[in-house]
Amino acid sequence: MGCFYCDEHHEGREAIMFKVGEMKAGTLYLFKDQAHKGRCVLALKSHHRELWECAPQERADFAEDLARASKAIQDLWGCTKLNLASFGDTNPHLHFHIVPKYEGGFEFGGSFEITNPAPVHLTEEEYRAMIEALKEKLDI
Repeated sequence: MGCFYCDEHHEGREAIMFKVGEMKAGTLYLFKDQAHKGRCVLALKSHHRELWECAPQERADFAEDLARASKAIQDLWGCTKLNLASFGDTNPHLHFHIVPKYEGGFEFGGSFEITNPAPVHLTEEEYRAMIEALKEKLDI
């Protein structure tokens, strides 16, 4: 079993998210569970466990990718707040969860659960439309 993000086709990753596209230093994925509309993850293209392990330019590019992806999500779906989180205890590859929160909506005002016990799944067409909107907004 290889790295969740480095392996081109990883069953575990493909079961829970779709690849949106490559950015400067990261790869953006859209979660299949859309209880938080627009929820994504940005994973560093190279394999590092911690942010401080990145060379200065890679770190700057990754931060820029994170800011651009976050802004695109907010622009597209109008969330009230974005929660950004990096854990990696059991998946030791640098990545940030981008979790849109909507006032009065699911988990607003608290932390989010990595695994939602009541996931919200969309149709293939709805996922495709979200992915295309992100690609167009980010030019990726």
